[in-house]
Amino acid sequence: MRAIVVDDEELAREAISGLLHEIEGITLIAECSDGIEAIKKVKSLNPDVLFLDIKMPQLDGFEVLELLGDDAPRTIFVTAFDEFAVKAFEANAVDYLLKPVSRERLQQSLEKLKSLDDYKIAYQRILREKEQKNKYLERILVRDGHAVHIIPAEEILWLEAQDDYVAIKTDNNLFLKLDRLSRLEERLNEDKFKRIHRSYIVNMDFVQRVEDQKWVILKSGKKLPVSKSGFTRFFGK
Repeated sequence: MRAIVVDDEELAREAISGLLHEIEGITLIAECSDGIEAIKKVKSLNPDVLFLDIKMPQLDGFEVLELLGDDAPRTIFVTAFDEFAVKAFEANAVDYLLKPVSRERLQQSLEKLKSLDDYKIAYQRILREKEQKNKYLERILVRDGHAVHIIPAEEILWLEAQDDYVAIKTDNNLFLKLDRLSRLEERLNEDKFKRIHRSYIVNMDFVQRVEDQKWVILKSGKKLPVSKSGFTRFFGK
């Protein structure tokens, strides 16, 4: 198996890498110090297994998997969480290593991965749990080739459904995210983000007025259509 190790702490990376060099049947092909670099390496090197730290700056381990989507290889999370938290996550059939990692525990984890066929399903379970834990999105991640855009929720003016994508508009940019508008609606703060039309969600902080019960006029002058049900949601009645 070809492996990539991802950890923002150099000593932690060296510890895992050193153990991997001692184990037959696995080759370390890259080390990454952050999530963005990890996404690039996974896309370009196509590893068989990813040793992924959870707590990292910019992107955490869960966000790395979210952005990789179906491109995510089999993953072993490496965490400094206490044992109680680890056991809670292990219920999802994805293995976790508790720092500091022993060679015996690492070998057990590799054997488990060899026989794990439903790892992608397990990833989705973990991501859903993370979504439930964090009630509202504070930022939205958009992958553009090897680049990753991090968009703070408070900077979003509106979101628009476009076939299989969602267009996300800020003051200076327009991003396209492969996702469903309904899914993002569930995770955005409902007091701030209103579904005004089957194709539009607007950030109330940027709304100036409603015109003829048909249009939302933003402070920038932009007009967005309002449906009857959207008008009702807009005014909460």
